[in-house]
This record gives sequence, structure tokens and C-alpha cells, in this order.
Amino acid sequence: MKLLVESIKILTRFAKETGNRTILMVDFGFVKTGFDNVNDKKWTLFNSLFYMTVIDACSYLDEYEQVFGIKTEKKFNDRVLIVKAINKPLIKKIKEWKDLNLLRNQLLAHNLRQGKNGYFIFGVTNLDYNAPRTITDLFLLSNLIQFSTETINSEFNNELNVSNDETLKKIKPLNNILSKDDVSSITIKLLELANIEKIRQKRVYNFSEKKNMDWDKI
Repeated sequence: MKLLVESIKILTRFAKETGNRTILMVDFGFVKTGFDNVNDKKWTLFNSLFYMTVIDACSYLDEYEQVFGIKTEKKFNDRVLIVKAINKPLIKKIKEWKDLNLLRNQLLAHNLRQGKNGYFIFGVTNLDYNAPRTITDLFLLSNLIQFSTETINSEFNNELNVSNDETLKKIKPLNNILSKDDVSSITIKLLELANIEKIRQKRVYNFSEKKNMDWDKI
């Protein structure tokens, strides 16, 4: 696979996933409820959709600025420059969120602590980050990524079509996939070991096995 095509596929993957997450936010009604009036499960889902979009946006920019046209084949450079010229206002708008990487690093991808003093971060809405913090921010971010990627895919459509045929021939089936029974057996054995240690430590609290192993719904 050409390095350029590989880079485009990475950018496209990030773009598709950010786009799908905004669609899911609409499907699950988060556009109407926002951060409010959601139970624990929906709160987890909302955070996952929101946070991963920010994380992927940072990765998208890294790939776009550090690999695409930089480390890819030189013969494509002139066309990459044209694409980047077209995309310039879109990428520039994304980069106006100056704290995008800081938000990713401090809140989303690492340890939920801010600054040298390590203050605990409760969430995006109560912090002064220059980064997406609302659903409308997120929709704008996603749109900018979608349109930028559309330019790339349109310019290099022929190269991508040839590569898709080559890639399908190389796909191999996965091995060593855990079954439901495997997961259940492993979990039970590990819980038994943990329970032995709880007895040794004279602790009486229990694991919520049903909460973590609701196989009926799988």
C-alpha cells in the first residue's frame, strides 16, 4: 500500500467515526438533553461519544500535518498542496481551538487532573478550555473534519480505488477470539482469587457480578 493511501485511510477512518458519533448523539436524543437529564448509562455513552470525537480530532490533525504530504511519496506533493490550500480555512478553524490537545491530554486521554498541582477535573463544561465543550461545538468540529476529508478523497479517488482492491486480498481472519464462555470462565476464576484475598484482608464487601456479566443481553 502506498504511504499516501495509508495516510488517507487513517484520515478517513477518523472522519467517519467522528461523523457517526454526531449521528448517534442525534439518535439518542442528546441534542435535546445535552449534559442534563440523563441517567448513568446514557451519561457514559454521551461522554464516550463526545470525548472520543475530541481525541480523534487531535489524531486527525496530527496525521494531516505531520504525515499527509510530509512523510508520504514526493510524487503526490503538488496535489497534496492543492488539497491543503482548499482545506486551509477549514483546518484553520479547527486550530482556533487552541486548547484542543490540552483538553485531550489532561481530561480525556490521561488522568483527569489539570496543571502542576494536579487538580481533579470534573468535566468539560466547568473548565476554561479553548476547545469544544458543547454539542454544537462538537458538530462544528465534525463538519470541518468531514469536509476536509471529502476534499482529500475526491482528489485521490483513483489511488484509493486501486488500493481497496489490494487491501481486500490481504485481509486475514482473526485467531484466538474469546467466546462468551471463555470470558465468563476467566472472570469467575479471577474473582475467586480476589475473594480469597478479601477474606484474608477481613473485608466483607462483594463484587457485583450480575452488573458486569449480564450475558442474557449479549
